[in-house]
Amino acid sequence: MALPSLLKPEPARRRSKTFKFAIGLIVTAIVLASLYWFFLRFHSEDATVNQFLSEVAAGNLQGAYKMWETESNYGYKDFLQDWGPSGYYGPVRSFQIVNNIEPSGGSGVIIIVHLSPFPQFPSENDIAKSQRTKEVRLWVQFSDHSISYAP
Repeated sequence: MALPSLLKPEPARRRSKTFKFAIGLIVTAIVLASLYWFFLRFHSEDATVNQFLSEVAAGNLQGAYKMWETESNYGYKDFLQDWGPSGYYGPVRSFQIVNNIEPSGGSGVIIIVHLSPFPQFPSENDIAKSQRTKEVRLWVQFSDHSISYAP
């Protein structure tokens, strides 16, 4: 009968394949959930801005105004001066959502949008058309998805 030797350590126990697979699956799920949250966390707010600007581009300014924050002193006449065909941002024919910014502790998100007077949004290579694009920062409230200008 052989006695265990202090000079020869016992071989390390191997973890089962199932355990390793489960750990890998959990890590993968956490990474995918984090990526999903990071890239799609403002999906509904982006969709609200997309719908708003689609209404503006289609010429349905009354429908777009209904999506605007109603508690402000910003009347329909003011809205037309900004978003109407001859308004500051008008005519809006196409747009591109560029970025989202969530202020810490905020009740909404700032969505940065580029607006273009051309039916097809100009490429970066088309300098003449690109110079006519304008940037607007819109605030979308989390609670009711109302839109206003970013603070």
